[in-house]
Parts: sequence; C-alpha cells; structure tokens
Amino acid sequence: MRCSGGDSETAKKIGRPSYCAKYVVPSEFCNHGGHANSPAGNPSGRSSRGADGTQISDPLRGDLPPGDEFASKRVRPAVRQHRMRNKRVLFIQHSDVDRPGLLGETLDGIGLPLDVIRPDLGQEVPASLDAFAGLVLGGGPQGAYEQEKYPYLLSECALVRHAASVGKPVLGLCLGAQIMASALGARVRPGEPEVGFFEVSLEPISCYDPLWRGIPAKFVATHWHGDVFDIPPGGMRLASSALTPNQLFRYGHALYGLQFHLEMTPGLLEEAVARAYGILIESGVDADLIWQQGQECLPMLRETASTVFTRWSEMLC
Repeated sequence: MRCSGGDSETAKKIGRPSYCAKYVVPSEFCNHGGHANSPAGNPSGRSSRGADGTQISDPLRGDLPPGDEFASKRVRPAVRQHRMRNKRVLFIQHSDVDRPGLLGETLDGIGLPLDVIRPDLGQEVPASLDAFAGLVLGGGPQGAYEQEKYPYLLSECALVRHAASVGKPVLGLCLGAQIMASALGARVRPGEPEVGFFEVSLEPISCYDPLWRGIPAKFVATHWHGDVFDIPPGGMRLASSALTPNQLFRYGHALYGLQFHLEMTPGLLEEAVARAYGILIESGVDADLIWQQGQECLPMLRETASTVFTRWSEMLC
C-alpha cells in the first residue's frame, strides 16, 4: 500500500512516496523469507533442544529461550506495573519538538515514569545512571560531532559509555543514535538528507533479537535527518534503508540506536512540519506531502512502536 503516488525513482527523493506495510505480525516466528514453514519460535527449523532434551537459548537473544518469545504478553498489566513502579528512565531531550511521543505513552501505560532533562536549556547531564534503570537519548537539530558548540554532548557520550559499562539499557532516537555511535567509537558525519516516510528493511539476524523478533521485515518509519553514523566496533547492524545503510544498530545486550523516529506521533509530526515548513520548502521537500503521509503511515506503525518499546522496558533492571 502506498502512502502517495509516485514511482521507485521518486522514492529516493526527500519527502517523496514511501510504502505503508500492513502491520500484521505473522504467526510464525519471523517473516524474513525462507522461514515460512519453520516452527514458531524457531526460524531455522532446527531443534531448539539439545541431545539431553534441555532447552537451548540463542546467545543473540539474551536470556529469552526459544519458544517463549511472546512470554511478555502473558504478564498481566497490573503485575507489570508493580514491577516497574520503583524504576525510572532518564530521557534527554534536545529541542522543544523532540519529545518522548509514543515512547512516553508506552512507558506510562506500564507504570514506568520518564524523567526528562533539557541540556540544551542548561540542565546538567548526570555523570552516572545510579538513580535510573535506563537511558533514552532523543532527537534534535544538533550534530553529534558538534561537541565544541554543544559541550553537553561530551557528557552524554560519557553517560552512554557508563551505561554500557554497568549493563544498563540505552535507546537512541535519531540524534540520540548518532550520539551513541560517537560515544562507542564510530564516525558520525553529514550524509544524504532523508526527510519523510521511507521504508526500513530489517536484517535477517533481527529474527533473533529481543526487541525486533517477529516485527515485519519491512516497515515505513518517519525519517528526519541529515547526518549518518557508522556501526560502532563490536556493534551489529539490524536495519537499513535505500538512502541510509545504517538505520539501526545494537551494541552489547541492551543498547539500541535507531536512526528513524519510532516515537513519532501525528501531533509531534504536525508540530515539526509547522516549525520547519519554510526550511523544508526552500530545501525542495514537499512539507504538505509529509503531513499527508503521516496521517496514513503513523497509525500503522503504532503497534510496532509499542511492541519494541515495551520489550525494551522489560530489559530494565
């Protein structure tokens, strides 16, 4: 299903058409091709038990044993809220419009509060996450490499490294992913602008990932960036797009960087387009088309976003 008319060539242009997948999670474990007839929870078709009959866990999926990939859905909401009530997540916001969006809604629904700080407005970035169960770095207009202009970015990089060293989950959204990549030793640089709704393609290895298992292999997400990142040494690429090879990476067990805006809501999109309308038009971007595509694509992405954010919250300890 198309968000708007156009051919494959125009899909490569900023703000031009993209594809809205029907977000129906397949009954099989993964839909990345070649696994359609494999047992649920076992995309390779191989036995998930050893010779002695014991369950074998896939190392790429952390502590989740095969066959139990949807265990989180069996946890009653009241039980989950009880588990989360003493946990807090730090959200670092970099501009007025780059708010938590769907992430905030999802975490609030399971009783997990976000503490939001604004270093761009002078608030101090903590040196550690001792008071928090996890960290989220939001989007923003800054460049991750502009550390002389925005000194607080150095503090954020240090906080990412601290989180990695103590094993606390981190989620980076657009700029946040770029900050994570920089903190972990990868290069961040200007790239080809990608603004609008474009298809993201998950790598086959994502079938085994705790967050992305069972998610449709291709989905449309909101993109609003001009910079790109390399995959950090030791990290793993989980997704790409036609314009941006590195759309999603995982580092360690629970650090995820998303180049796209999975947290986007219709309200946030409307505000972002309104604020940048003149700049978008001057840059040759069809701002009205972005808004129209958002009305069609964002509702379809909501279930995917909620699933991913909920699974990330379950990594908090």
